[in-house]
Amino acid sequence: MASQSRKGLFNWMFSPAPTGESLSEVTIGDRFQHQHSRASVWVVERISKVGSSSYPLVSLAREGRPDLKKIVSIAVLQDGEDFKPAA
Repeated sequence: MASQSRKGLFNWMFSPAPTGESLSEVTIGDRFQHQHSRASVWVVERISKVGSSSYPLVSLAREGRPDLKKIVSIAVLQDGEDFKPAA
């Protein structure tokens, strides 16, 4: 399992920068589940462009528990290794 994480990190680090088209794949209101835990659904609240990164940051709030938040790179949601769209 750890080797899969390293492989995902390696692929993420050396993948090309996103284009404007790929950024539109994630929008406010989209719902995601963690690949290994289907108990929680996370909803995109905000997408923020950060000057020091070519990847915007995405603020997620847990559905039903808006006090619980996560901030991840948009690349994490797009690559599908850690999160997948919620059904």
